[in-house]
Amino acid sequence: MKIGILCHSTYGGSGVVASELGKLLARRGHQVHFITVGYPFRLADFEPNIFIHEVAAFQHPLFKAPPYFLTQVTKTVEVLQQHQLDLLHAHYAVPHSLGAHLARQIAGRQVPVITTLHGTDTSLVGAHEEFYELTRYSLEVSDLVTVVSNFLAKQTRGTFEYQGELPVVYNFVDTEVFRPTDQSLRNQLTPQGEALIVHLSNFRPLKRVLDVLHVFHRVRQQQPARLVMIGDGPELPAAEKLAAELNLTGDILFLGQQDTVAPLLAAADVMLFPSCCESFGLAALEALSCGVPVIATTSGGIPEVILHGEVGFLTGVGQVEEMANYTLLLLKDDLLRQRMSRLAREHASTRFKADRWVERYEQIYQEVLQQTGR
Repeated sequence: MKIGILCHSTYGGSGVVASELGKLLARRGHQVHFITVGYPFRLADFEPNIFIHEVAAFQHPLFKAPPYFLTQVTKTVEVLQQHQLDLLHAHYAVPHSLGAHLARQIAGRQVPVITTLHGTDTSLVGAHEEFYELTRYSLEVSDLVTVVSNFLAKQTRGTFEYQGELPVVYNFVDTEVFRPTDQSLRNQLTPQGEALIVHLSNFRPLKRVLDVLHVFHRVRQQQPARLVMIGDGPELPAAEKLAAELNLTGDILFLGQQDTVAPLLAAADVMLFPSCCESFGLAALEALSCGVPVIATTSGGIPEVILHGEVGFLTGVGQVEEMANYTLLLLKDDLLRQRMSRLAREHASTRFKADRWVERYEQIYQEVLQQTGR
């Protein structure tokens, strides 16, 4: 198949999933065309069967800001016509699903549009007054809409009164990349043999990165530990300020955005994931695949990924004292942590192994192509 993928190129779960899906589809013999603003995250290396069509900014005095949506639609039309794509897979309703539908109309080619919802596109952007009708319309005109969790399916139906089919296709992890490793990197990060805690996100408010610091502060009061903060975003300055106020700066590594995160995750004892609004929680899954137990919240679709008491622990949003207690429990009980580490790896390798869900996407593509007579 010739597949067009429209996605965000920035640091975040939807872009990661789209990039990883494209890579795995290409390795299975499909021709994959990415149509993005910016170079797709996690596609730094050459991959046969992958083609990048980067959307350029259109500068004109008439526009205060470059009209990226329109230029992406134009680029999608161009790729549709030149490469005779079989289908378009849009990750996010607005703008990508809407843009895919507009592009196929302009191109005069009724290729199927499959839309995958990742959560923020419906719970925050799409549900907002300015975008509600656009989001609802993009769902209605898609040939099929998929979601990444049962929670998101329920939320989508409730928010948009959507009556169509909503198959759940879970996010997945490449267990060959995200796997337990030797402790050489850990020894560099914890030269005094301290416990190592990790957090990975795009530092948006919903990730509650300040909760991570408050948890770490409580942990540090009882035992030596270091915290690795991976990522960047609007909450970074506040996190750095709080770290200084709590006198934690010397024990925290703010690493910024990292293209290769698997070794950093694998080096940790525990991941902290205190988000208040997650439809899935891909970073938490990647940690589990590395054999790292996760302390998270019961928010959204996280309980579909993290089994409480088996591969990690769940608390209510904002319950930093309880999160700290669970973290200390794991750090002080080697046998418990080792058991959870083993179960975490097994859980990720069975329920969320990449091949299983990439095959599901292939099946969906074939079904939609048959239904639309292509």
